[in-house]
Amino acid sequence: MTLTRRSLLKAGGLAAAAAAMPRTLLAQLGRTWEPLPPIEDPRLAQLAARAMESARSAGAVYADVRLTHTRIRTFYADLTHDEESMEVGVRALVDGYWGFASGPVWSPDEMARLGREAVHQAKTNALGKPRALALAPAPAVANGHWTMPVAIDPFQISPLEAQDFLGSLGVYVARTPKTSVRHIEARAEAQAKAFASTAGSYCTQQCYRMSGVIELGLRLDDGRQGALQLDCLTPAGMGWELFTADRIPRVRDHSLFEEIRRALEGLEEDLRMPVKPVDVGRYDAVLDAQTVARLVDRTLGRATELDRALGYEANAGGTSYLTDPLAMLGSYQAGAPSVTVTAERAEPGAAATVKWDDEGVEPDTFQLVKDGMLVDFQTTRESASWLEDYYTKAGRPVRSHGCAAAPTAIYAPLQHTPNLTLAPGREAHDFDALVSGVTNGIAIRTAGIDMDFQHSSGLGTGNVYEIKRGKRVARIAGAGFLFRATELWKSLQAVGGDASLRRYGMTVEKGEPAQRGVHSVTAAPAVVKELTLIDPMRKA
Repeated sequence: MTLTRRSLLKAGGLAAAAAAMPRTLLAQLGRTWEPLPPIEDPRLAQLAARAMESARSAGAVYADVRLTHTRIRTFYADLTHDEESMEVGVRALVDGYWGFASGPVWSPDEMARLGREAVHQAKTNALGKPRALALAPAPAVANGHWTMPVAIDPFQISPLEAQDFLGSLGVYVARTPKTSVRHIEARAEAQAKAFASTAGSYCTQQCYRMSGVIELGLRLDDGRQGALQLDCLTPAGMGWELFTADRIPRVRDHSLFEEIRRALEGLEEDLRMPVKPVDVGRYDAVLDAQTVARLVDRTLGRATELDRALGYEANAGGTSYLTDPLAMLGSYQAGAPSVTVTAERAEPGAAATVKWDDEGVEPDTFQLVKDGMLVDFQTTRESASWLEDYYTKAGRPVRSHGCAAAPTAIYAPLQHTPNLTLAPGREAHDFDALVSGVTNGIAIRTAGIDMDFQHSSGLGTGNVYEIKRGKRVARIAGAGFLFRATELWKSLQAVGGDASLRRYGMTVEKGEPAQRGVHSVTAAPAVVKELTLIDPMRKA
Protein backbone atom coordinates (compact mmCIF):
# COMPACT_ATOMS: atom_id res chain seq x y z
CA MET A 1 0.00 0.00 0.00
CA THR A 2 1.36 3.43 -0.98
CA LEU A 3 1.27 6.07 1.74
CA THR A 4 0.32 9.59 0.65
CA ARG A 5 -0.06 12.86 2.49
CA ARG A 6 -3.84 12.61 2.01
CA SER A 7 -4.07 9.09 3.47
CA LEU A 8 -1.96 10.06 6.47
CA LEU A 9 -4.06 13.14 7.13
CA LYS A 10 -7.25 11.13 6.79
CA ALA A 11 -6.14 8.37 9.17
CA GLY A 12 -4.78 10.75 11.77
CA GLY A 13 -7.66 13.17 11.42
CA LEU A 14 -10.38 10.58 11.90
CA ALA A 15 -8.65 9.33 15.03
CA ALA A 16 -8.30 12.87 16.35
CA ALA A 17 -11.95 13.64 15.57
CA ALA A 18 -13.11 10.54 17.41
CA ALA A 19 -11.11 11.57 20.46
CA ALA A 20 -12.35 15.20 20.33
CA MET A 21 -16.05 14.53 19.74
CA PRO A 22 -18.45 15.42 22.57
CA ARG A 23 -20.01 12.64 24.62
CA THR A 24 -22.30 10.40 22.58
CA LEU A 25 -25.97 11.43 22.55
CA LEU A 26 -28.37 8.73 23.77
CA ALA A 27 -31.99 7.85 23.07
CA GLN A 28 -34.33 5.35 24.68
CA LEU A 29 -35.90 3.36 21.88
CA GLY A 30 -36.49 0.18 23.88
CA ARG A 31 -35.79 -0.72 27.47
CA THR A 32 -32.29 0.76 27.54
CA TRP A 33 -30.55 3.91 26.39
CA GLU A 34 -28.41 3.67 23.27
CA PRO A 35 -26.51 5.95 20.86
CA LEU A 36 -28.73 7.81 18.42
CA PRO A 37 -29.53 5.60 15.42
CA PRO A 38 -29.69 6.81 11.80
CA ILE A 39 -32.74 8.98 11.20
CA GLU A 40 -34.32 6.35 8.93
CA ASP A 41 -34.39 3.77 11.77
CA PRO A 42 -38.06 2.57 11.88
CA ARG A 43 -38.08 2.72 15.68
CA LEU A 44 -38.12 6.52 15.48
CA ALA A 45 -41.52 6.33 13.81
CA GLN A 46 -42.78 4.36 16.81
CA LEU A 47 -41.29 7.00 19.12
CA ALA A 48 -43.07 9.79 17.25
CA ALA A 49 -46.31 7.81 17.30
CA ARG A 50 -46.16 7.78 21.10
CA ALA A 51 -46.31 11.60 21.16
CA MET A 52 -49.17 11.75 18.65
CA GLU A 53 -51.21 9.16 20.53
CA SER A 54 -50.71 11.11 23.77
CA ALA A 55 -51.78 14.37 22.13
CA ARG A 56 -54.82 12.80 20.51
CA SER A 57 -55.88 11.15 23.78
CA ALA A 58 -55.60 14.53 25.52
CA GLY A 59 -57.99 16.16 23.01
CA ALA A 60 -55.98 17.29 19.97
CA VAL A 61 -57.81 17.23 16.63
CA TYR A 62 -54.44 17.32 14.87
CA ALA A 63 -50.85 16.88 16.05
CA ASP A 64 -47.43 16.60 14.49
CA VAL A 65 -44.00 15.67 15.79
CA ARG A 66 -40.52 16.64 14.63
CA LEU A 67 -37.26 15.01 15.67
CA THR A 68 -33.96 16.67 14.76
CA HIS A 69 -30.36 15.62 15.25
CA THR A 70 -28.02 18.51 14.47
CA ARG A 71 -24.26 18.39 14.05
CA ILE A 72 -22.05 21.46 13.54
CA ARG A 73 -18.36 21.28 12.71
CA THR A 74 -16.21 24.39 12.40
CA PHE A 75 -12.81 24.07 10.77
CA TYR A 76 -9.97 26.53 11.33
CA ALA A 77 -6.43 26.30 10.01
CA ASP A 78 -5.18 24.96 13.35
CA LEU A 79 -8.17 23.26 15.02
CA THR A 80 -11.64 21.77 14.56
CA HIS A 81 -14.62 22.42 16.86
CA ASP A 82 -17.63 20.09 17.08
CA GLU A 83 -21.16 20.61 18.43
CA GLU A 84 -24.06 18.17 18.51
CA SER A 85 -27.65 18.33 19.77
CA MET A 86 -30.91 16.40 19.63
CA GLU A 87 -34.39 17.87 19.82
CA VAL A 88 -38.06 16.93 19.70
CA GLY A 89 -41.04 19.23 19.23
CA VAL A 90 -44.76 18.41 19.42
CA ARG A 91 -47.46 20.67 18.03
CA ALA A 92 -51.15 20.16 18.86
CA LEU A 93 -54.33 21.81 17.57
CA VAL A 94 -57.35 22.21 19.88
CA ASP A 95 -60.43 24.34 19.11
CA GLY A 96 -58.53 26.35 16.50
CA TYR A 97 -55.52 27.09 18.72
CA TRP A 98 -51.99 25.75 18.63
CA GLY A 99 -50.02 24.42 21.54
CA PHE A 100 -46.35 23.51 21.38
CA ALA A 101 -43.91 21.71 23.66
CA SER A 102 -40.33 20.65 23.02
CA GLY A 103 -37.24 19.27 24.69
CA PRO A 104 -33.88 17.52 24.19
CA VAL A 105 -34.82 13.97 25.28
CA TRP A 106 -35.89 11.10 23.03
CA SER A 107 -37.74 8.51 25.10
CA PRO A 108 -41.27 7.04 25.14
CA ASP A 109 -42.16 8.70 28.44
CA GLU A 110 -40.89 12.10 27.30
CA MET A 111 -42.83 11.80 24.05
CA ALA A 112 -46.02 11.11 25.96
CA ARG A 113 -45.37 14.02 28.30
CA LEU A 114 -44.71 16.46 25.46
CA GLY A 115 -47.89 15.34 23.68
CA ARG A 116 -49.94 16.10 26.79
CA GLU A 117 -48.11 19.38 27.40
CA ALA A 118 -48.71 20.59 23.85
CA VAL A 119 -52.44 19.96 24.27
CA HIS A 120 -52.40 21.74 27.62
CA GLN A 121 -50.81 24.77 25.99
CA ALA A 122 -53.41 24.70 23.20
CA LYS A 123 -56.31 24.51 25.65
CA THR A 124 -54.85 27.41 27.62
CA ASN A 125 -54.65 29.47 24.42
CA ALA A 126 -58.19 28.38 23.48
CA LEU A 127 -59.59 30.26 26.49
CA GLY A 128 -59.41 33.38 24.34
CA LYS A 129 -61.67 34.52 21.52
CA PRO A 130 -63.14 31.62 19.47
CA ARG A 131 -61.05 30.97 16.38
CA ALA A 132 -61.59 28.95 13.23
CA LEU A 133 -58.48 27.42 11.74
CA ALA A 134 -58.31 25.52 8.47
CA LEU A 135 -55.23 23.68 7.27
CA ALA A 136 -54.71 23.58 3.52
CA PRO A 137 -54.82 20.03 2.15
CA ALA A 138 -51.50 18.21 1.90
CA PRO A 139 -50.98 14.66 0.60
CA ALA A 140 -49.77 12.30 3.30
CA VAL A 141 -46.17 11.15 2.92
CA ALA A 142 -45.86 7.45 3.75
CA ASN A 143 -42.39 6.47 4.93
CA GLY A 144 -40.51 8.86 2.67
CA HIS A 145 -36.76 9.36 3.01
CA TRP A 146 -34.47 11.84 1.27
CA THR A 147 -30.80 12.73 1.58
CA MET A 148 -29.53 15.99 0.14
CA PRO A 149 -26.99 15.13 -2.57
CA VAL A 150 -23.54 16.52 -1.75
CA ALA A 151 -20.28 15.64 -3.45
CA ILE A 152 -18.18 15.53 -0.26
CA ASP A 153 -19.77 14.91 3.15
CA PRO A 154 -17.92 17.36 5.45
CA PHE A 155 -18.36 14.99 8.39
CA GLN A 156 -16.67 12.12 6.56
CA ILE A 157 -13.45 13.89 5.62
CA SER A 158 -10.49 14.06 7.99
CA PRO A 159 -10.48 17.26 10.10
CA LEU A 160 -6.72 17.41 9.58
CA GLU A 161 -7.25 17.29 5.82
CA ALA A 162 -9.68 20.23 6.04
CA GLN A 163 -7.30 22.16 8.30
CA ASP A 164 -4.45 21.45 5.90
CA PHE A 165 -6.51 22.82 3.00
CA LEU A 166 -7.42 26.00 4.89
CA GLY A 167 -3.78 26.40 5.89
CA SER A 168 -2.74 26.06 2.24
CA LEU A 169 -4.97 29.02 1.39
CA GLY A 170 -3.05 31.08 3.93
CA VAL A 171 0.26 29.95 2.44
CA TYR A 172 -1.00 30.90 -1.03
CA VAL A 173 -1.95 34.41 0.14
CA ALA A 174 1.39 34.84 1.91
CA ARG A 175 3.20 34.40 -1.43
CA THR A 176 1.74 37.70 -2.60
CA PRO A 177 3.65 40.66 -1.09
CA LYS A 178 1.83 42.96 1.33
CA THR A 179 -1.17 40.65 1.71
CA SER A 180 -2.48 38.84 4.78
CA VAL A 181 -5.23 36.47 5.89
CA ARG A 182 -7.18 38.18 8.66
CA HIS A 183 -9.56 35.31 9.30
CA ILE A 184 -10.37 31.96 7.76
CA GLU A 185 -12.88 29.29 8.77
CA ALA A 186 -15.30 26.77 7.32
CA ARG A 187 -18.57 25.79 8.97
CA ALA A 188 -20.46 22.59 8.20
CA GLU A 189 -23.92 21.67 9.45
CA ALA A 190 -25.76 18.39 9.03
CA GLN A 191 -29.30 17.95 10.28
CA ALA A 192 -31.29 14.73 10.27
CA LYS A 193 -35.06 15.33 10.55
CA ALA A 194 -38.06 13.10 11.08
CA PHE A 195 -41.64 14.36 10.72
CA ALA A 196 -44.85 12.57 11.69
CA SER A 197 -48.45 13.75 11.80
CA THR A 198 -51.85 12.42 12.78
CA ALA A 199 -52.83 12.95 9.12
CA GLY A 200 -50.76 9.89 8.25
CA SER A 201 -47.43 11.39 7.22
CA TYR A 202 -44.03 10.08 8.21
CA CYS A 203 -40.87 11.18 6.44
CA THR A 204 -37.21 11.68 7.19
CA GLN A 205 -34.49 13.70 5.52
CA GLN A 206 -30.81 14.49 5.87
CA CYS A 207 -29.83 18.05 4.98
CA TYR A 208 -26.44 19.76 4.77
CA ARG A 209 -25.30 23.35 4.88
CA MET A 210 -21.80 24.66 4.27
CA SER A 211 -20.39 28.17 4.60
CA GLY A 212 -17.14 29.92 5.32
CA VAL A 213 -15.26 33.15 5.89
CA ILE A 214 -12.05 34.19 4.20
CA GLU A 215 -11.07 37.77 5.06
CA LEU A 216 -8.04 39.18 3.28
CA GLY A 217 -5.98 42.31 3.86
CA LEU A 218 -3.74 44.33 1.54
CA ARG A 219 -1.33 47.16 2.30
CA LEU A 220 0.28 49.19 -0.51
CA ASP A 221 3.77 50.71 -0.40
CA ASP A 222 2.35 54.20 0.19
CA GLY A 223 0.45 53.04 3.30
CA ARG A 224 -2.99 52.73 1.79
CA GLN A 225 -4.68 49.57 3.05
CA GLY A 226 -7.96 47.73 2.85
CA ALA A 227 -9.69 44.44 3.48
CA LEU A 228 -12.37 42.26 1.91
CA GLN A 229 -14.28 39.03 2.40
CA LEU A 230 -14.77 36.56 -0.41
CA ASP A 231 -18.43 36.58 -1.45
CA CYS A 232 -18.52 32.97 -2.73
CA LEU A 233 -18.68 31.20 0.65
CA THR A 234 -22.11 32.29 1.88
CA PRO A 235 -24.39 29.51 3.25
CA ALA A 236 -25.21 26.84 0.67
CA GLY A 237 -26.88 23.45 0.62
CA MET A 238 -23.59 21.79 -0.22
CA GLY A 239 -20.75 19.80 1.30
CA TRP A 240 -16.98 20.35 1.46
CA GLU A 241 -16.98 20.85 -2.33
CA LEU A 242 -18.01 24.45 -1.64
CA PHE A 243 -14.31 24.94 -0.86
CA THR A 244 -12.58 22.45 -3.14
CA ALA A 245 -14.55 22.42 -6.43
CA ASP A 246 -12.88 24.05 -9.42
CA ARG A 247 -16.14 25.74 -10.36
CA ILE A 248 -19.65 26.01 -8.91
CA PRO A 249 -22.35 27.35 -11.25
CA ARG A 250 -23.84 30.65 -10.03
CA VAL A 251 -21.46 30.69 -7.04
CA ARG A 252 -17.95 31.01 -8.50
CA ASP A 253 -16.36 30.46 -11.89
CA HIS A 254 -12.89 29.52 -10.66
CA SER A 255 -11.07 27.60 -7.94
CA LEU A 256 -10.90 29.21 -4.52
CA PHE A 257 -7.22 30.00 -5.08
CA GLU A 258 -8.04 31.83 -8.30
CA GLU A 259 -10.93 33.65 -6.61
CA ILE A 260 -8.50 34.85 -3.93
CA ARG A 261 -6.06 36.11 -6.58
CA ARG A 262 -8.77 37.97 -8.47
CA ALA A 263 -10.20 39.44 -5.26
CA LEU A 264 -6.79 40.80 -4.23
CA GLU A 265 -6.28 42.29 -7.70
CA GLY A 266 -9.67 43.98 -7.43
CA LEU A 267 -8.83 45.30 -3.95
CA GLU A 268 -5.54 46.74 -5.20
CA GLU A 269 -7.34 48.39 -8.11
CA ASP A 270 -9.77 49.98 -5.66
CA LEU A 271 -7.00 51.21 -3.35
CA ARG A 272 -5.17 52.86 -6.26
CA MET A 273 -8.26 54.73 -7.40
CA PRO A 274 -8.57 58.42 -6.50
CA VAL A 275 -10.92 59.10 -3.61
CA LYS A 276 -13.50 61.85 -3.65
CA PRO A 277 -16.08 63.04 -1.10
CA VAL A 278 -19.79 62.44 -1.37
CA ASP A 279 -21.69 64.76 -3.67
CA VAL A 280 -25.24 64.30 -2.37
CA GLY A 281 -27.82 63.84 -5.10
CA ARG A 282 -29.72 61.39 -7.25
CA TYR A 283 -27.82 59.22 -9.70
CA ASP A 284 -28.37 56.36 -12.09
CA ALA A 285 -26.71 53.45 -10.30
CA VAL A 286 -25.23 50.12 -11.35
CA LEU A 287 -25.59 47.55 -8.57
CA ASP A 288 -23.55 44.34 -8.43
CA ALA A 289 -25.30 40.97 -8.08
CA GLN A 290 -24.71 40.73 -4.33
CA THR A 291 -26.25 44.15 -3.70
CA VAL A 292 -29.26 43.28 -5.87
CA ALA A 293 -29.70 39.96 -4.04
CA ARG A 294 -29.66 41.68 -0.66
CA LEU A 295 -32.18 44.25 -1.85
CA VAL A 296 -34.49 41.51 -3.17
CA ASP A 297 -34.18 39.71 0.16
CA ARG A 298 -34.79 42.69 2.44
CA THR A 299 -37.64 44.19 0.41
CA LEU A 300 -39.64 41.73 -1.71
CA GLY A 301 -38.47 38.70 0.27
CA ARG A 302 -39.49 40.04 3.66
CA ALA A 303 -42.59 41.87 2.45
CA THR A 304 -44.16 38.76 0.88
CA GLU A 305 -44.05 36.69 4.08
CA LEU A 306 -47.81 36.48 4.61
CA ASP A 307 -47.68 36.33 8.41
CA ARG A 308 -45.52 39.47 8.40
CA ALA A 309 -47.90 41.25 6.01
CA LEU A 310 -50.82 40.50 8.34
CA GLY A 311 -49.03 41.81 11.43
CA TYR A 312 -48.06 38.56 13.16
CA GLU A 313 -44.43 39.74 13.37
CA ALA A 314 -45.28 43.18 14.76
CA ASN A 315 -43.70 42.39 18.15
CA ALA A 316 -40.66 40.71 16.65
CA GLY A 317 -38.98 41.16 13.25
CA GLY A 318 -41.25 43.85 11.82
CA THR A 319 -44.19 44.07 9.44
CA SER A 320 -44.56 44.69 5.69
CA TYR A 321 -45.45 47.54 3.38
CA LEU A 322 -47.84 45.10 1.67
CA THR A 323 -50.51 45.84 4.22
CA ASP A 324 -53.64 44.44 2.52
CA PRO A 325 -52.68 41.14 0.83
CA LEU A 326 -56.10 40.18 -0.53
CA ALA A 327 -56.68 43.62 -2.06
CA MET A 328 -53.13 43.95 -3.41
CA LEU A 329 -52.77 40.50 -5.00
CA GLY A 330 -53.11 40.75 -8.76
CA SER A 331 -53.42 44.54 -8.68
CA TYR A 332 -50.38 45.99 -6.88
CA GLN A 333 -47.49 47.03 -9.11
CA ALA A 334 -44.45 45.97 -7.05
CA GLY A 335 -41.89 46.86 -9.71
CA ALA A 336 -41.09 47.47 -13.34
CA PRO A 337 -42.30 44.93 -15.95
CA SER A 338 -38.79 43.41 -15.91
CA VAL A 339 -39.19 42.35 -12.25
CA THR A 340 -40.15 38.71 -11.79
CA VAL A 341 -39.28 36.94 -8.53
CA THR A 342 -39.65 33.16 -8.25
CA ALA A 343 -39.59 31.18 -5.00
CA GLU A 344 -38.79 27.48 -4.45
CA ARG A 345 -37.03 25.04 -2.11
CA ALA A 346 -35.72 22.57 -4.66
CA GLU A 347 -32.67 24.17 -6.32
CA PRO A 348 -29.59 21.97 -5.85
CA GLY A 349 -27.03 23.74 -3.71
CA ALA A 350 -29.39 26.42 -2.36
CA ALA A 351 -29.55 27.04 1.38
CA ALA A 352 -33.31 26.50 1.96
CA THR A 353 -33.59 23.39 -0.22
CA VAL A 354 -35.47 20.44 1.33
CA LYS A 355 -37.65 17.58 0.15
CA TRP A 356 -40.42 18.32 2.68
CA ASP A 357 -40.99 21.37 4.86
CA ASP A 358 -41.61 21.21 8.62
CA GLU A 359 -45.28 20.36 8.02
CA GLY A 360 -44.52 17.42 5.75
CA VAL A 361 -45.40 19.42 2.60
CA GLU A 362 -43.33 19.04 -0.56
CA PRO A 363 -42.65 22.67 -1.58
CA ASP A 364 -43.63 23.85 -5.04
CA THR A 365 -42.15 26.52 -7.31
CA PHE A 366 -44.20 29.71 -7.45
CA GLN A 367 -43.92 33.33 -8.48
CA LEU A 368 -44.24 36.12 -5.94
CA VAL A 369 -43.93 38.93 -8.49
CA LYS A 370 -44.63 38.42 -12.18
CA ASP A 371 -43.81 41.12 -14.73
CA GLY A 372 -43.82 43.63 -11.89
CA MET A 373 -47.20 42.57 -10.45
CA LEU A 374 -47.65 41.08 -6.98
CA VAL A 375 -49.20 37.64 -7.57
CA ASP A 376 -48.60 35.56 -4.43
CA PHE A 377 -47.25 35.33 -0.90
CA GLN A 378 -45.12 32.81 0.95
CA THR A 379 -47.43 30.41 2.83
CA THR A 380 -47.76 27.47 5.19
CA ARG A 381 -50.70 25.07 5.58
CA GLU A 382 -52.45 27.49 7.91
CA SER A 383 -51.70 30.76 6.14
CA ALA A 384 -52.61 29.44 2.66
CA SER A 385 -56.25 29.37 3.75
CA TRP A 386 -56.07 33.09 4.53
CA LEU A 387 -55.78 33.68 0.77
CA GLU A 388 -58.59 31.28 -0.19
CA ASP A 389 -60.76 33.99 -1.78
CA TYR A 390 -57.92 35.10 -4.05
CA TYR A 391 -56.93 31.59 -5.05
CA THR A 392 -60.55 30.65 -5.79
CA LYS A 393 -61.07 33.67 -8.03
CA ALA A 394 -57.79 32.95 -9.81
CA GLY A 395 -58.76 29.31 -10.35
CA ARG A 396 -55.82 28.09 -8.29
CA PRO A 397 -55.82 25.44 -5.56
CA VAL A 398 -55.49 26.42 -1.92
CA ARG A 399 -52.20 24.81 -0.98
CA SER A 400 -49.17 25.53 1.16
CA HIS A 401 -46.06 26.56 -0.74
CA GLY A 402 -44.02 24.56 1.77
CA CYS A 403 -42.51 27.49 3.65
CA ALA A 404 -42.87 26.10 7.20
CA ALA A 405 -39.48 25.79 8.90
CA ALA A 406 -37.57 26.10 12.15
CA PRO A 407 -33.84 25.85 12.95
CA THR A 408 -34.40 22.71 15.06
CA ALA A 409 -37.34 20.88 16.62
CA ILE A 410 -36.88 22.87 19.83
CA TYR A 411 -38.66 25.75 18.03
CA ALA A 412 -42.25 25.81 16.77
CA PRO A 413 -42.33 26.00 12.95
CA LEU A 414 -42.89 29.44 11.42
CA GLN A 415 -43.14 30.67 7.86
CA HIS A 416 -39.55 31.27 6.68
CA THR A 417 -38.39 32.66 3.34
CA PRO A 418 -37.66 30.04 0.64
CA ASN A 419 -34.98 30.41 -2.03
CA LEU A 420 -35.65 33.43 -4.25
CA THR A 421 -34.55 34.24 -7.81
CA LEU A 422 -34.84 37.56 -9.62
CA ALA A 423 -35.24 36.76 -13.32
CA PRO A 424 -32.26 37.89 -15.44
CA GLY A 425 -32.51 40.22 -18.41
CA ARG A 426 -32.51 39.16 -22.03
CA GLU A 427 -29.21 40.84 -22.90
CA ALA A 428 -25.97 39.09 -21.94
CA HIS A 429 -24.71 41.96 -19.79
CA ASP A 430 -22.51 41.59 -16.71
CA PHE A 431 -21.57 44.26 -14.15
CA ASP A 432 -18.86 45.85 -16.31
CA ALA A 433 -21.10 45.88 -19.37
CA LEU A 434 -23.83 47.67 -17.41
CA VAL A 435 -21.27 50.21 -16.15
CA SER A 436 -20.15 50.87 -19.72
CA GLY A 437 -23.71 51.90 -20.58
CA VAL A 438 -23.83 54.72 -17.99
CA THR A 439 -22.38 58.11 -18.97
CA ASN A 440 -22.55 59.75 -15.54
CA GLY A 441 -23.62 57.90 -12.42
CA ILE A 442 -22.46 55.63 -9.64
CA ALA A 443 -21.65 51.95 -9.17
CA ILE A 444 -22.23 50.04 -5.92
CA ARG A 445 -20.70 46.76 -4.79
CA THR A 446 -21.19 44.51 -1.72
CA ALA A 447 -23.71 46.79 -0.06
CA GLY A 448 -25.25 45.96 3.30
CA ILE A 449 -28.91 46.90 3.73
CA ASP A 450 -30.75 48.21 6.81
CA MET A 451 -34.53 48.47 6.67
CA ASP A 452 -37.24 50.16 8.70
CA PHE A 453 -39.97 48.31 10.62
CA GLN A 454 -42.19 47.85 7.56
CA HIS A 455 -39.31 46.86 5.26
CA SER A 456 -40.28 49.85 3.16
CA SER A 457 -37.53 52.47 3.57
CA GLY A 458 -33.88 51.46 3.64
CA LEU A 459 -30.27 52.59 3.91
CA GLY A 460 -27.49 50.89 1.99
CA THR A 461 -23.76 51.18 2.58
CA GLY A 462 -21.00 49.53 0.58
CA ASN A 463 -18.26 50.25 -1.95
CA VAL A 464 -19.44 53.20 -4.06
CA TYR A 465 -17.72 54.45 -7.21
CA GLU A 466 -18.14 57.40 -9.56
CA ILE A 467 -18.89 56.50 -13.19
CA LYS A 468 -17.75 58.81 -15.99
CA ARG A 469 -18.21 57.92 -19.66
CA GLY A 470 -18.84 54.29 -18.90
CA LYS A 471 -15.92 53.70 -16.52
CA ARG A 472 -15.41 53.63 -12.77
CA VAL A 473 -13.01 56.52 -12.19
CA ALA A 474 -13.01 57.13 -8.42
CA ARG A 475 -14.09 55.76 -5.08
CA ILE A 476 -16.62 57.83 -3.15
CA ALA A 477 -15.60 57.74 0.51
CA GLY A 478 -18.22 57.12 3.19
CA ALA A 479 -21.19 57.15 0.83
CA GLY A 480 -24.56 55.58 1.51
CA PHE A 481 -27.81 55.42 -0.39
CA LEU A 482 -31.45 55.76 0.56
CA PHE A 483 -34.39 54.08 -1.11
CA ARG A 484 -38.02 53.14 -0.74
CA ALA A 485 -38.98 49.62 -1.71
CA THR A 486 -42.17 50.90 -3.32
CA GLU A 487 -40.08 53.03 -5.72
CA LEU A 488 -36.82 51.08 -6.05
CA TRP A 489 -38.07 48.20 -8.17
CA LYS A 490 -40.20 50.48 -10.34
CA SER A 491 -37.03 52.39 -11.24
CA LEU A 492 -35.25 49.27 -12.51
CA GLN A 493 -33.77 50.05 -15.93
CA ALA A 494 -31.83 46.90 -16.83
CA VAL A 495 -30.88 43.51 -15.39
CA GLY A 496 -27.79 41.49 -16.24
CA GLY A 497 -28.02 38.35 -18.33
CA ASP A 498 -28.29 34.72 -17.26
CA ALA A 499 -24.51 34.22 -17.19
CA SER A 500 -24.17 37.00 -14.59
CA LEU A 501 -26.58 35.39 -12.09
CA ARG A 502 -25.01 34.77 -8.68
CA ARG A 503 -26.45 32.93 -5.67
CA TYR A 504 -25.92 34.11 -2.10
CA GLY A 505 -26.95 32.59 1.21
CA MET A 506 -28.98 34.92 3.43
CA THR A 507 -29.72 34.69 7.16
CA VAL A 508 -32.69 36.26 8.90
CA GLU A 509 -34.10 36.19 12.42
CA LYS A 510 -37.81 35.94 12.96
CA GLY A 511 -40.29 35.24 15.74
CA GLU A 512 -40.19 35.55 19.51
CA PRO A 513 -38.04 33.88 20.74
CA ALA A 514 -36.03 34.63 17.63
CA GLN A 515 -35.41 31.87 15.10
CA ARG A 516 -32.60 31.89 12.58
CA GLY A 517 -33.67 31.09 9.03
CA VAL A 518 -31.31 30.56 6.08
CA HIS A 519 -32.15 30.69 2.38
CA SER A 520 -30.55 31.64 -0.93
CA VAL A 521 -31.21 34.59 -3.22
CA THR A 522 -30.07 34.50 -6.84
CA ALA A 523 -29.77 37.75 -8.79
CA ALA A 524 -27.82 39.49 -11.53
CA PRO A 525 -26.31 42.99 -11.60
CA ALA A 526 -28.83 45.72 -12.35
CA VAL A 527 -29.25 49.39 -13.15
CA VAL A 528 -31.70 51.58 -11.25
CA LYS A 529 -32.65 55.12 -12.07
CA GLU A 530 -32.01 58.12 -9.79
CA LEU A 531 -30.87 56.41 -6.60
CA THR A 532 -30.39 58.87 -3.72
CA LEU A 533 -26.73 59.14 -2.63
CA ILE A 534 -26.07 60.55 0.85
CA ASP A 535 -23.27 61.09 3.35
CA PRO A 536 -24.47 59.22 6.49
CA MET A 537 -21.78 60.89 8.64
CA ARG A 538 -22.57 64.46 7.66
CA LYS A 539 -23.98 66.55 10.48
CA ALA A 540 -26.93 68.82 9.87
